[in-house]
Amino acid sequence: MRKLLPLLLLLAVSTTAFAQDRDDRDDDWRDRRYRSAPSDDAFELTPFAGYRWGGTIFASQSFVFDQDVEVESSPNFGLGLAIPLGDSGMKLELMANRQSSELTVERGIFEPEGEVADIDVTYLHAGLQIPFARSRNVKPYVIVSGGLANLDPQLSGISAENRFSASAGVGVKLPMSDFLSLRIEGRGYYTALEEDSDCTVCDYFYDENFYQGEVNMGLTFSF
Repeated sequence: MRKLLPLLLLLAVSTTAFAQDRDDRDDDWRDRRYRSAPSDDAFELTPFAGYRWGGTIFASQSFVFDQDVEVESSPNFGLGLAIPLGDSGMKLELMANRQSSELTVERGIFEPEGEVADIDVTYLHAGLQIPFARSRNVKPYVIVSGGLANLDPQLSGISAENRFSASAGVGVKLPMSDFLSLRIEGRGYYTALEEDSDCTVCDYFYDENFYQGEVNMGLTFSF
C-alpha cells in the first residue's frame, strides 16, 4: 500500500495540473473568441465585388434608342468607407460601386438578344449602416443610402447622365479577427429617370424609373 501512495499522489497531482491547464486553455480560447471581433467604434474599409442585374432604359426617355434597352446582368465592384457614429455600432457609409455591362434589346421569344452598346453604371452614395440583433460572431445590419447614379453609354456623341439614386438592403458581417470581417450584402437600387409630369396617374401606371439589384461579398478592414 505504501508503494502505491507515491503513484497515487503523482496521479492526483498530474490530474489536477491537467485539469487546471485545460481550464486555462478554455479560458484563453473564450478570451480569444471574445476578442476576435472588431470594435463597434472602429472605422471600416471594405473592398467588395458582386453581381448586379436589372435596369431598363425606356425608348420614351431617350432620343437615342427607338425601343426599350436592358442592362445585361454582370459583375460589379466597389469600395466602402464606414465612419462610426459613437459606440452604438451605427455607421455613416460612403460608397462607390461600378458595373461595366452592355445594353441589349429583346428580339422576341426564342430569339437572341441584340447588343446595342457598352454601358457603365456607377453609384456614388452616402448612407447609414444600422446594426440589429448583434452577437459575438454575427453582426447583421440594414443599409439605406442616397446619392448619384452615373449612366454612361459608350456611344459616339452621347454624354453620361447623373441622376438621383437611392438604395436599401440588408447584410451581415462575420468577424474573423480584431481587424478583419467577411461582409455579405444584398441591395436594391432606385434611380429617377422620369421627368417631372403633371400626370400623376400616368406615373402610377407607367413607372419608367431605373431599378437594379445586386449581391456583394467583401473583406472589411477595421482600424
